Amino acid sequence: MFQPRVKLEFVRRYCPPDKGWKVFVDIDASEEGRTGGFRNSLEARERQTQMKEDASKVREEFRQLGVAVGGNRANWYSANNLPELEGDRDIVAFNSEKGLCIIAEAEGASSRQPEQKLYKAIGQIVMAVSNCNLENWEQRFFLIVHGEQISKHLKKASALEILGVAAISLNKEPTRDHWLFGEPLQKEEYIL
Repeated sequence: MFQPRVKLEFVRRYCPPDKGWKVFVDIDASEEGRTGGFRNSLEARERQTQMKEDASKVREEFRQLGVAVGGNRANWYSANNLPELEGDRDIVAFNSEKGLCIIAEAEGASSRQPEQKLYKAIGQIVMAVSNCNLENWEQRFFLIVHGEQISKHLKKASALEILGVAAISLNKEPTRDHWLFGEPLQKEEYIL
């Protein structure tokens, strides 16, 4: 799964709008294969084409779910009568009925070394924990990954649990998601 699809699957499985969640997702151009120069190898060009095609499908699926993708964050917070969070988080989800806010960073399949992308995501979630202190909201922080190598690396970062961060390795099969550390989101508890 490329990064946009990892975000989609997490939202679909753990904080879907049809269960009371207001969700904002950030998808960077690089995650959609729209940055960088000409790919020299056939493999790299095919990967870029796959990324672009999948990102287009993901955006449409988010639209059908009622998830905001990109755009002006401040306007989204205001339009939904939600407190504004600092920073550009991959996923921000609020459930007003439950008083719950989810803040997540996600990483998916990549041609780069998995630990490089993971370290960036770890830094982003640490900054989110450091800068997010919403009154009257329970805040939960997550690192979401897909792929065997990046999951192995993330599992070694279990000290993040001290900060209240939980980590999940998403599987293509939803029933096979694996919580690596931290307090898992229980679908029954938070969705139904």
